[in-house]
Amino acid sequence: MNTDKHRLEPAFDFTASESSLLIHQSQAEVCIDGNRYAGNGEVRLDLLPRANIRLYGYFQGVPVQDAMGAHIGQKPISFFSINSHQIEGFRLSSGGDATTQEYSLKWCPKSEPINGVGDESTQMIWLVFHLFNFVDLIGIRRSTEQSGTEMHAIEHVDLVFNEWKVELKSLISTRENIKALKEDGGYRLTHIGGIQKADGTLFSGKDADECLKALRFFLSFAKGGRCEPICAVGFDASDNRVRESWSSPREPWHTPLSWFDPHSSSQLVALFPGFMTRWTDDDWCKALHEVIYWYLNANNSPRGIDAGIILTQAAIERLSYEYSVKDKRLVTVKGFKDLWASDKFRLLFSSLGIPLDISAATPELKNLASTGQMNWLDAPHALTEIRNSLVHPEHKRRGQFSAAYYEAWNLGLWYLEMGILSICGYSGTYGNRLKQQWVGQVENVPWKK
Repeated sequence: MNTDKHRLEPAFDFTASESSLLIHQSQAEVCIDGNRYAGNGEVRLDLLPRANIRLYGYFQGVPVQDAMGAHIGQKPISFFSINSHQIEGFRLSSGGDATTQEYSLKWCPKSEPINGVGDESTQMIWLVFHLFNFVDLIGIRRSTEQSGTEMHAIEHVDLVFNEWKVELKSLISTRENIKALKEDGGYRLTHIGGIQKADGTLFSGKDADECLKALRFFLSFAKGGRCEPICAVGFDASDNRVRESWSSPREPWHTPLSWFDPHSSSQLVALFPGFMTRWTDDDWCKALHEVIYWYLNANNSPRGIDAGIILTQAAIERLSYEYSVKDKRLVTVKGFKDLWASDKFRLLFSSLGIPLDISAATPELKNLASTGQMNWLDAPHALTEIRNSLVHPEHKRRGQFSAAYYEAWNLGLWYLEMGILSICGYSGTYGNRLKQQWVGQVENVPWKK
């Protein structure tokens, strides 16, 4: 993807092992009770106790009455700015020296990402972003980079949709960082990415933000957990930094189950165009936003698989509505509303070529259905019955399916993954979460002819 002129490399130094990483320094200004004070500011990625962007201001000539008033909350801080950008937020802590009239401030932004340099109208020719805690993948192509006397393999994945080209790239430190993450958890830079137009033309900050948002959901869906592009930097044709947005990784290291097999990066390449086609449709964008959000929360098993069962089935029903009612018009809104939950699932799965039978991969569910204990017709019936026993306190079988909760949770997520993949026109291989035993074990999606 990149020419020598636009070498894809980190735009910030995230190699240090400190818990607070400096990403920007410039002039700062604070307004206390209507009085403005200029000073120096820093933007840092603080990694403990959880990752967040924090802003720090250091000011001189602040009268003790203003410094103390702000510190105890009697005098309002109406704004804090850095690099001439006012950052909405609130004071986390402050301090200083009354004798020298020095005042320091730690500021928490209201939201992320923060547009620190440039804005939506800023034009750029390419953009670099950073990925923390992504999977240890084998790329579509490979290059080598030298560090000292050692040569290191660098993995590359190229994603293309219409005029957009996105490159994912591992680093010399990727394997070492992933090893450290497995041992200690937390947050470490594992990959970087680049975005540019295929014809090399300029694009705006707004275009970049929209592409980054799509990648956030695409990459998170691939991992099975939140993994988003952070700290994106846009460059002009002369390699000047013209746009910066500051943001933090949202989840510490964990290894959720997922359809994506890290040794089969061609899966990402094949899915990306279909995913983006859906994403650029307003209705499907809203639906995928909701469905993947619920999927990511449901797939985080430490939060409770019983809660995951409920969230997963809410996501499946949302997906069924978008596909069956709004997209394909297989049933009216009223008709969909009148269906049993299991029938809403059957309508979606059967339309997409996803099997309904309870398979041998879920022996506890199969045993409950086959021994006559339950009159379950198929997997949708089993899933919705177990969900109903969780959400309805008066359910006659409440608490009786606990031995099958894990299988119901995992099977529901399998159905959700298959539904999203099929709706995005995907027909390649995947890692089957119901029976995958090792990385690299893949099979064709069930609807592939």
